[in-house]
Amino acid sequence: MNKLIKLTKQIYSSDIIGYVMIFAAGTLWGTIGLFVKLLSGVGANSTLTAFMRLFMGFLILVPVLFFMGGIKMFEIDKSGLIQCLLLGVLSQALFNYCYNVSIGVVGVATASILLYAAPVFVCIMSKFIFQEQIGMLKIFSLVLNIIGCFLMVTGGNLSYLKLSVIGIIFGLASAFLYSLVTIIGKIASGSVHPFTIVFYSFLFGWLTLGIFTSPWESIAGVSSFKFWIYSIGYGLIPTVGSYLFYMKGLSKNLETSRVPVIASVETVVATLIGVVLFSEKLNFINVLGIIFLLSSIAMMNMKFKEKGKEAEIPK
Repeated sequence: MNKLIKLTKQIYSSDIIGYVMIFAAGTLWGTIGLFVKLLSGVGANSTLTAFMRLFMGFLILVPVLFFMGGIKMFEIDKSGLIQCLLLGVLSQALFNYCYNVSIGVVGVATASILLYAAPVFVCIMSKFIFQEQIGMLKIFSLVLNIIGCFLMVTGGNLSYLKLSVIGIIFGLASAFLYSLVTIIGKIASGSVHPFTIVFYSFLFGWLTLGIFTSPWESIAGVSSFKFWIYSIGYGLIPTVGSYLFYMKGLSKNLETSRVPVIASVETVVATLIGVVLFSEKLNFINVLGIIFLLSSIAMMNMKFKEKGKEAEIPK
């Protein structure tokens, strides 16, 4: 029994649990499309949907933080507050704006594929900020991940793709802003409780969206029992739940460049939800994309013993 307890503590304190948390966060993020469709079905537009996600997530976190540690959970220093401000404004509010513009110009498929450039941005920034190594296996995993996402989104049908300079610029901008969640979150998690980071990033995010999009009239126009139930679910599952797992995982001893590839499991979950709940078709190319994406996640975590030390394959 003592050996089991000791082993459990070792696993929890190691990077294994961190990567499991990132995987769990990606799984919960995979339900975003479900809630977007549900809210769209009751009349909410994309701007209102983005606002409600952060606003409801913020409200849900208030009692959660009080239950966890009381008023102390809301304490944050100036440096941490600035980092949360950057997360909220850049990686929450501005990201949603750029992504929605990209979707409006080039469509969902192209915008989604451009968003999957985020792991590349994270890998490059991790090299310079955290001095992480970029081995051949890591590069191959990134390429495999992008190909997998491309195949899953398009199903091999290139007619879904639309090209536009403005759409591509906003799509890549959304990918860069999305990648900052991992970079800034990793930096902030060293001095601030992960749950406190999430709380303040949501606060700054919904305030920014509220100031620039004025969603209040839209809420009045679509307010109904279903709207609020869906909004609560949206704020709870792919927002509070996913970000708590993600930030807690980042606080572990993880290689930052691996994180977004593991979190990309959200694409697989989103695809399967579409098949099961909305009777969307899944062809051979889609399945191949799933295999590629899951393979890239597995390869990102491959290690081997070399001269008594654990190393990535290959350097």
